[in-house]
Amino acid sequence: MDNERLWATELYKLYVTKNIDNIKNKLFNSTDLLVYLHEILTEENVQLESNDIYSEQLILKFHLQNLSLLDLSEGHSIKSKYYKNRAPHIKFLDISSVITIVRSQYESLLMYQHLYVNSSISEENQLRFDSWMMSSMMLRSKVFSDPEKADHERLTDEKVAIDNFRKSISNNPTFKTLSEKQQKSLLENGSGKLFKTWDTIMSESKFNSKGMFSKIYFIASVYAHSEGIMAIQLKQSKHLMDHPFMKENLYLMLFYSYLMTNVMTKNIINKFPEVKKRYDDLDEKVKFEINFNYQLAFK
Repeated sequence: MDNERLWATELYKLYVTKNIDNIKNKLFNSTDLLVYLHEILTEENVQLESNDIYSEQLILKFHLQNLSLLDLSEGHSIKSKYYKNRAPHIKFLDISSVITIVRSQYESLLMYQHLYVNSSISEENQLRFDSWMMSSMMLRSKVFSDPEKADHERLTDEKVAIDNFRKSISNNPTFKTLSEKQQKSLLENGSGKLFKTWDTIMSESKFNSKGMFSKIYFIASVYAHSEGIMAIQLKQSKHLMDHPFMKENLYLMLFYSYLMTNVMTKNIINKFPEVKKRYDDLDEKVKFEINFNYQLAFK
């Protein structure tokens, strides 16, 4: 059996055995590699385009969330100053937080696709980035608008930045292709995803509508929004880490995160030549795993 068939068989066993310790190990290694590859931009002091500077924050956010997932996947023992823990071997799993983090990672991945991958038209990419930044600043200005508590110097600087983004958006040729209603709404209220839904961005990213990520957002939203079905499932499992429902869902969420981390890794390999150069020096088995999972994620 040649090496690639052997490596593919090993990954297949990882998927079918649903061993939580194994997927945790894979997730740690993949997120560690993501940061290692991305860090070369800092090590070599690569001068990034202004838009690309903010891509680093999405990568860092994604990595830290992976570390949080790994910590949460260890479970919790009872700790209380009122009650003695008579069963320290019993652990409880905060599956709701696990799933909420994976949902956030999914949104971060799709936003990265939307901003840096899905379009090769520079004007369109600039409009997406400007809309994303301006909308975030507008939202923050609304939330922190108490004049007695406001940092007036920061608010003034932010207002100037919003006006500059608004001007850049107005002068962008792609902006003219939006409907008049959308143009007016964008300039007045912003739109971080440029009037797209997550499902639309998923489709534009070429993820299969019936594939690996087809159900992830629905599952995650049920937990994030405290739907009744979530309460029923948690009551049945008693939050016990060893309950089959908990084990199955924990594995699934860690697996989703592992796949998304490989997609994010492939994104930065394709985007930055310096990252590609470091990637080319990796062990062949590691490169095979990245490419195998990247292809799997789109099926």
